[in-house]
Amino acid sequence: MKQGQAAPVSTLERPPDGVWRGLQDWRAGAVGANRAWVWGRRDAVPLDADPKHLGPENEGNVPPGAWASPSSTDSIPLPDTLAACADLILRTPDPATKAALSHRAYAKFALTKSQGEGSGAADRLAVGTATPPASPARPAKPELVHPKDVPSPKTCDLGFSAAMMHNIAHIELNAIDLAWDTVARFAPMRLSERFRESDGDDDSFKGLPDRFFLDFAKVADDESRHLGWCLQRLQEMGVAYGDIPAHNVLWEGAQSTSNSLPARLAVVPCMQEARGLDAGPRLVSKLRGRGDNRSADIIERISAEELAHVAVGVAWFRHVCLALSVDPKEAFSAEIRTHAPESLRGPFNHAARVDAGLEPDWYAVRGDDGSWRMGREFPEQGEGGVTTGEDVSGDDGLSGELVRRLRDMLAMEGVTDLSQPESA
Repeated sequence: MKQGQAAPVSTLERPPDGVWRGLQDWRAGAVGANRAWVWGRRDAVPLDADPKHLGPENEGNVPPGAWASPSSTDSIPLPDTLAACADLILRTPDPATKAALSHRAYAKFALTKSQGEGSGAADRLAVGTATPPASPARPAKPELVHPKDVPSPKTCDLGFSAAMMHNIAHIELNAIDLAWDTVARFAPMRLSERFRESDGDDDSFKGLPDRFFLDFAKVADDESRHLGWCLQRLQEMGVAYGDIPAHNVLWEGAQSTSNSLPARLAVVPCMQEARGLDAGPRLVSKLRGRGDNRSADIIERISAEELAHVAVGVAWFRHVCLALSVDPKEAFSAEIRTHAPESLRGPFNHAARVDAGLEPDWYAVRGDDGSWRMGREFPEQGEGGVTTGEDVSGDDGLSGELVRRLRDMLAMEGVTDLSQPESA
């Protein structure tokens, strides 16, 4: 194998039962362990860290924002149920306040669960119910436009690094809302007492345990840290979130899957979050090549932590499929073809996806040369396998607009050469 070439997918070690090996450790982390809300000299640090760890970028600028000091939102009372907290956060337009409330909500309910004793501990976690909004509240800026109208980092007047960090901040903001929407939207599916006491030999699906909701609250907590680092870095560069237009594509995935738990799990954590695994290493390389190691370090840390979020989605998708007695591969492929066919275009970071429990044959197809390529929903015409004409349509009659939209999104991630399929 040539130096720098990815290992063949067939040689990648699969996690047992398709569940990421680090999932339990991620779940078992202490409630206060992820209070590293400030990006310090070289890595994330708590707000009360020794000043020598904060770095010169933070001198006279700590706390960098409300997200790093959740107590700044104490005047906003938290509701008594997790679903109601999710609803409150979804209706909060300010990104920094949204992140601070997320930290408070996760800590409150994670502590409630950890302080319980005996078999009734889970019962003390009040999931509750709510009626979440169709779309989350947003600040007046940024203007939401078609993906092709979002300035490319290469040509943005604010510079490559600022544009890239703005794009990542927008993604993380959406990720917070996507996690909380999953909590609130599917809270009515919580496992009831009636079923919890039923025959243990019956494996049919009876509802979601509290662990499901705690997992996605933890995802929201993680994404809030990520957003905070991005907002801080933008501030250091003299840029504010909203200075560049953004798109609403990520939320479209939430809207199309609002009535289906398997669809939500397949589309949002398993495929949308996996884009961070795919794009992260490339973005890090591009930023380091431009001498912006600080931004590169932040994105590298975010990309590494996204693996847990993909793994959570995969684990719960497999759990639901097992309970429903359906094949996860077939179910996953069907959900993606229906709700997010544009996500089947590579390049893919197969190694990270496999580590998270996401199998390549769920989202890609093997080419004649043995390598894994993009899904067949997109045409492979002309040299390089990419159709560029205006009348593009896929094997299943998908419109060229889907192809063009994905190209626009990949371009914003710094990917412009789609002519070469990723090797196995």
